[in-house]
Amino acid sequence: MSFAALLTPQGKIIADFFVTKEGDDLLLDTPPKFAESLFKRLRIYKLRAPIEITDITETHNVYAIWDGQGEEGLADPRHASLGRRLITTDYLDADGGYNAHRLSLGVVESEWDFETVTTFPADANMDLMNGVDFKKGCFVGQEVVSRMKRMTTVKKRMRTVGHIGTAKAGDKILAGERVIGEIYHSYERLAMGLIRLDRLKAAEVEPSVNGQEVDIFGSVDGSE
Repeated sequence: MSFAALLTPQGKIIADFFVTKEGDDLLLDTPPKFAESLFKRLRIYKLRAPIEITDITETHNVYAIWDGQGEEGLADPRHASLGRRLITTDYLDADGGYNAHRLSLGVVESEWDFETVTTFPADANMDLMNGVDFKKGCFVGQEVVSRMKRMTTVKKRMRTVGHIGTAKAGDKILAGERVIGEIYHSYERLAMGLIRLDRLKAAEVEPSVNGQEVDIFGSVDGSE
């Protein structure tokens, strides 16, 4: 299983997805909100290639399995503790809880955290989660993605915000009076926000949201 994305020429994510080989077929697992757009674009890109692209959302389901729930499926390539992803024609009585699980690990999930054509791969930590191959040949948006890796320091990344109270998408994350980020999604006591790393590093007071102090988790690989 591989983690990947289709980008605009400007380097923003149109849709992210997982690619799994099943016999002679490749299965693409993407959030429902991206599925139609991804399907249409792939049909454009196939040109005269003798391949078929089929929408199987009506017959297949995707499940996340972790913490000893089973050994079916394949390991999620983004984070060792995320567990496994299973694509099946069966319907399983899953316990849920995946949103809180991935937030606790600091893993960005496009299903909740961002929309199409709004986000660079580095903003969503794709380069830290095995989603970008800098040794690969040309791809759409490569110039921007490569430049952000080799010629600049990444200034913004999505991070988990913990011990949060009442917060919603659009709420500002402050250090004193200075805005250092913005909430993109909140769930129970956790949230995902886009953080200005330089402002977070320079902050002399604890970050807060709506007047309440919060914790900001490190990046998924602990490097920043």
